[in-house]
Amino acid sequence: MTKFITNRNNTFLRYIKEELKTCHSFKFSVSFIKSAGLRLFEKELIAALERGVEGEIITSTYQNFTDVVSLEKFLEWQNRYPNFNCRVDTVPLGDRGFHSKGYIFQDNSEYHTLLGSTNITSFALLRNVEWNARIVTNITDKFTLDILREFSELWNDASVLTNALIDEYRFTLEYAIDQWDMDYFETFNRIEPNFMQRKALKELARSRGLGVEKALIVAATGSGKTFLSSFDARNFGAEKLLFVVHRETILKDALETFRKVFGNTRTYGLYTGASKDLNADFIFATNILLSANLSKFPKDSFDYIILDECHHATSATYQKIMQHLTPKFYLGLTATPERMDNQDVFALFDKNVPYELRLREALENDLIVPFKYYGIRDTFVDYGRNNRYLLSEMTAPTHVSFIAEHIEKHRPANKLKALIFCRSVEHAEQMAAAFQNHGYQATYLIGRHDVLARKVAFENLKNEQHPLELLFSVDLLNEGVDLPAVNMVIFLRPTESSTIFIQQLGRGLRKFPEKEYLTVLDFIGNSYERSVQIAIALGSLSKSSVIEKQLIKDYIRDDFKTLGLPLEIHLDPYTKEEILSYIESTNFNRFEFLKQDYLNFKKIIGAKGYVRHLDYVNNEYAPDLLRFIKIFLKGEGVGYYSFLKKVEEQVPDFSESQLEIIKRITSLLPLVRPYEAAVLQALINDGSASLNVLKEKIKIHWPLNDDHFNHSLEYLENKFLSVSEQLKTEPLIKIKSDVVSLNFDTSAYRFKEFVLDILEYGLSRYMTEFGNDHIGLTLFRNYTTEQLLMITLRRSTRYYRGTLFTENNETFILAGLKKDLDADHHLNYKDKFISDQVFQWESETGTTLTNATGKKVRRTKIAHLFIRKAIEEDGIRLPYIYIGTGRFTNIRQSDNVKKTLLVDVVLDEKIPPYLHYDFQVK
Repeated sequence: MTKFITNRNNTFLRYIKEELKTCHSFKFSVSFIKSAGLRLFEKELIAALERGVEGEIITSTYQNFTDVVSLEKFLEWQNRYPNFNCRVDTVPLGDRGFHSKGYIFQDNSEYHTLLGSTNITSFALLRNVEWNARIVTNITDKFTLDILREFSELWNDASVLTNALIDEYRFTLEYAIDQWDMDYFETFNRIEPNFMQRKALKELARSRGLGVEKALIVAATGSGKTFLSSFDARNFGAEKLLFVVHRETILKDALETFRKVFGNTRTYGLYTGASKDLNADFIFATNILLSANLSKFPKDSFDYIILDECHHATSATYQKIMQHLTPKFYLGLTATPERMDNQDVFALFDKNVPYELRLREALENDLIVPFKYYGIRDTFVDYGRNNRYLLSEMTAPTHVSFIAEHIEKHRPANKLKALIFCRSVEHAEQMAAAFQNHGYQATYLIGRHDVLARKVAFENLKNEQHPLELLFSVDLLNEGVDLPAVNMVIFLRPTESSTIFIQQLGRGLRKFPEKEYLTVLDFIGNSYERSVQIAIALGSLSKSSVIEKQLIKDYIRDDFKTLGLPLEIHLDPYTKEEILSYIESTNFNRFEFLKQDYLNFKKIIGAKGYVRHLDYVNNEYAPDLLRFIKIFLKGEGVGYYSFLKKVEEQVPDFSESQLEIIKRITSLLPLVRPYEAAVLQALINDGSASLNVLKEKIKIHWPLNDDHFNHSLEYLENKFLSVSEQLKTEPLIKIKSDVVSLNFDTSAYRFKEFVLDILEYGLSRYMTEFGNDHIGLTLFRNYTTEQLLMITLRRSTRYYRGTLFTENNETFILAGLKKDLDADHHLNYKDKFISDQVFQWESETGTTLTNATGKKVRRTKIAHLFIRKAIEEDGIRLPYIYIGTGRFTNIRQSDNVKKTLLVDVVLDEKIPPYLHYDFQVK
């Protein structure tokens, strides 16, 4: 009996699922296998294996199409099920092409064979034009004997699936996705992922291949997170999808985005107050309505769920949704991954952050529009006045006329669509009325406005034919609102935080037809503290790993042109000088500034208690936690805990011994390798362990480098301290008879919670910066002298006065650019870049060509260069930046009385152009 099968009547997938439910054995010979296709019948395949069905699969590496994720899944099944095996045809391309598509199912004495054109990819199984035949025969038929013989010969020729085979194949692929791969790039209406989205898609696919079931994507506002989620849903092969967000105004735009990517292969519906399309394939819902009606949705209703603006995902409504619905994959999207109500959004997604896209990358890759910023000196208002007088000044006719004059000066060629941030609700209301009286069509939106009022305002502002031009707001539009049509953003309030400025700026950076750039009008008034925050915010777009005062000042003098980004910054000369003077005379690490940065951040994330360490990871709007830590590690301080105490946060009271442990662990930050933190985390969570068991626990998450692992254990045992220091300081761990245990008590829950938060922050930050497969020096990464000694496996923490020699003729140079010196002193300083590939280094005093130190210099085969731009700034000692390796040339005695050597270090890699200005490369 033979039956013709296409996807036009019943999908090929349906037949595979039906056969798997009843067969006694199966044999597949399939050239191309993608995880997105395999996932469509994975549940049925596993069910068959668990009831004892014998299974064999042959696939291939032909044209590098089969993905690593599928091979890893097969290897996992081989290890789990003795009745399953997989082999791989690895004959090089050109010798022959492995292109079979056959599925053989044995059902008692019958064989059901599916033959034709269909590979295991989502599009082949569901949508493509495919021709196949289902052929039913018995064991004695010649057809059956021929196909079983052919399968047996292919099986014997193919390679056994092993970890080594997968690693070799992975190396070949390097997770590359070919453009002809339909599972990833088949599009409707020619909608395709952009370059940055493709990178994120690769990382998401890799994470799922490692068994990840939840992931969080961090991406700058306006960079296309919704499109990214739709592309990943397509890669996944989502059949039933749920998109959840907290604002109804976002849902229709999201629905249209998915329709552009999936076309008519899916049905779409809204689940809102006005529309409840329960039968659609893809449902777009608000969290509040959905959480109140979960009884209408079985737990497995969806195979793929997206939580947009997911920094809200710790609220009660989102928690109900996540606890009830059990999809195969959860994807979180946010530009600001932070916790609400003292909970952690990272933990909700199992701390899996496979990709993050920051504002600079979005600008560099043309994902958002450029902007032109105008800092406007505003003499009509005095921010030092109390609110009543200040509001009167702001809404006075002369001030309104002044603002209107600048609006008209920068009015776009098409309709003006301006978003204006105000100081308070009253300010927004009065400014809208004042501009109405001035002849503009203006309105305001505040928290009490309902969804309909917001939607009407957004649509009217966007509509080219509607007269509305100005939309005033306070915080309503800071998040979760898609207003790509906005072509002007106006600031009429002091910006107390550089992070808030970036957040508000992002509201206008989305792309829109005929929108070439965003105009930003910032009415500075007399608040130079505010102007400094803006300068710091813009400076944060630099690629430099250390943003020191001198760099910010240089950027201001140069109108930020050396950032190398598509933006224009305009400040009048008088304002520039006042800002520069303020920067020079102000310690930005004094407590008042740190406290304000902290409180601003706490307000942004809505934390009810104190902000945890982990909230600072991967958050585009987070201040640098290390500033708080370094200032408060001095003297009797123990780091962030001491800062929180001074801010008068309600943190637990700890004993002196507990505080000493907190200080010791905090001093590890930022991590230069994961082992110290990973060992402590494992011991706190699981108790003592033998060395071998501890290594196995570490290997689950981190590559095991035995030298660094053993070195980290010695570090935690205090073996690098002098005898007198060891007597004063208790080690963090103890090792006895190869059993490793903690040397401090973690039975107190709040103490244990606080310590784990430090460790998780350190490991998460390390993972974000370096991934989980890197141990060693990283180009342009920051290092303290002690961290350098750790990464080079030294057994002493003594400071080495600028040069560290090793036994194998490597030299580590710690040099300084002395950017904090004035021009006259700088002329006499010898450490400097001669070109983008040559650095002139002056050795320590007392070095000659013939003494012991000079001989070590002359014997050096590999030089590692570390640069510090200035020694200290505002009470914090600045780190060194790793520039890379090089070789010594032109070693000569200097002509000064200090007896030093001058050496040219020829670098193996040139300094990239974006760092020339920062490093004073000539």
